[in-house]
Amino acid sequence: MQKHVIRANLESMPYPIAWSADPPNLLSPEIIKRVSDALKAGVVCGLQAFYGGGCGPEPRGFVDLDSYIHAVEKSRQGDWFVLWSIPNLAEQDALLIRTHGIPVTEDDLQNASEWLTKGSKREFLAVGTSAHGASLEARWGDYDSFDELNDLAQKCLDGGEFAVLPLTDLLYGSDMKWSPRFHLINAKRPNDLGQVPLGGSY
Repeated sequence: MQKHVIRANLESMPYPIAWSADPPNLLSPEIIKRVSDALKAGVVCGLQAFYGGGCGPEPRGFVDLDSYIHAVEKSRQGDWFVLWSIPNLAEQDALLIRTHGIPVTEDDLQNASEWLTKGSKREFLAVGTSAHGASLEARWGDYDSFDELNDLAQKCLDGGEFAVLPLTDLLYGSDMKWSPRFHLINAKRPNDLGQVPLGGSY
């Protein structure tokens, strides 16, 4: 299955790559505060792309600051996280599905399926957890991965939380960049000097 959104939205520059301490990084105080404040309102989720490539990006979801810090500290220097706040996207009416305390409906799932088939290269990010305290799970894909979206929705039928982001709609411009109107953070894991790569392959 081709996953187009991230690959169309990541840099690919020849080596050597310059590193700089100027851009805020995933462990900068202002970024940590932004994530912490968002988590007080609800779930934060997104994608982690791996510096130097070697494998595709992975979906991530967080319900507390400790889980965010743990994920960043486990990541490789230069890894790139783009994260969104579910409550913030809900306020902007920018979600395909959001349920909290009530089961997702067949109509909800049908609407998501129809959205995925309306245009080429459309992709989703789904995040959910049951009402019984199970770990938050995240899924990323296109129409070929709809079964994964549906399986996660079924795990949340007991009244947990479930949301689906229309990833392709969160991009803008001819160069398909993540819209700052929507994302919470768009930053990279620093090295030991607090520097992040200014380019590179992902």
